[in-house]
Amino acid sequence: MIPVALPSVEQLLYLALFFAATLFWLGWTIRLVVRYATGRWRRPVLLPYTLITACALFTLWQFADFYLQMRSYERERAASYFPELAEPMRLGQIDMPKGTKLELAVADQRESFKRAVFPSPVRMVDIDAVEVARYIAIQTNEKYETVGFTPENMRITGDGTTMQNGWRCDALQPVEFELKPDGGVSAFSNCKLADGNVVDGITLPGGTLLRASTGNVYVDGFVDSDRWVLDMPEHVPVRIDHFELADATIALDAERKLYEVRSAVLANVATLAERRYAAASAIRFNPRYVREDYPGAWLITPPPGVDGSQPLAPETIVQRRDGKVLATLTD
Repeated sequence: MIPVALPSVEQLLYLALFFAATLFWLGWTIRLVVRYATGRWRRPVLLPYTLITACALFTLWQFADFYLQMRSYERERAASYFPELAEPMRLGQIDMPKGTKLELAVADQRESFKRAVFPSPVRMVDIDAVEVARYIAIQTNEKYETVGFTPENMRITGDGTTMQNGWRCDALQPVEFELKPDGGVSAFSNCKLADGNVVDGITLPGGTLLRASTGNVYVDGFVDSDRWVLDMPEHVPVRIDHFELADATIALDAERKLYEVRSAVLANVATLAERRYAAASAIRFNPRYVREDYPGAWLITPPPGVDGSQPLAPETIVQRRDGKVLATLTD
């Protein structure tokens, strides 16, 4: 934290005293005006009224001076942190047009922009961008002085749709990229999918959150082989095999084949082979803890009973995608 000197008790008392005197003077003056207007004028005791008037005018002058200083500070801050480009300029590897409005992370250093709003769309990474937002990591010294900054990621909002790494993304929602230290794009990170994405026979609903992955890391250090993670929109089902899954999080491998369903529930009653499963049953696919013994299998756990009860050791059915039951597990 940056150390800031707090006002002393004496200063606070003086401020309170002058503020109270100003309020008293205001009430006294209003009363005198009312008495004069109603014909009941009586001259006030001159010395006390003069003294309290002087205190009040001094306080009002201080408030006015403070207000003017704050207005001046806000104007200077706006010029330092919220400039508008008077001419086209290339910043952060982006060709920005005249009229672009910037929000800077470091005063007067335009390369440190953390937000840019364009007066007209700017074509970049296959997006007609209207706004760019970046996360800027600030480096400071022991005196809390800024000694450097590094852009780490960038979120681009634009028009229509965009193709990123073979995915059809909704450009009206922020599309995120990792950045190089010079501000250039390093890698695609995440986006909200538009309609029209089909992978491994799975039709993904619009609004699905797509995230690039380098592999899920477990507490024991094991790194999984997932490369894409998809979070379905809340309460929007996705069909995989014979199941309609709600609130699903699924992972794909490098070939974009179904690798794992990390969590989901059945959106309605489902049947696989001769097995019938109730709606709201918890369902997973190919989790790590059974992958070695039962690779590529569904794990389905019945929901709590109608009365809200749940068996102490609910049974989980392990079933292959072709319907063969492989095991029944008890937690």
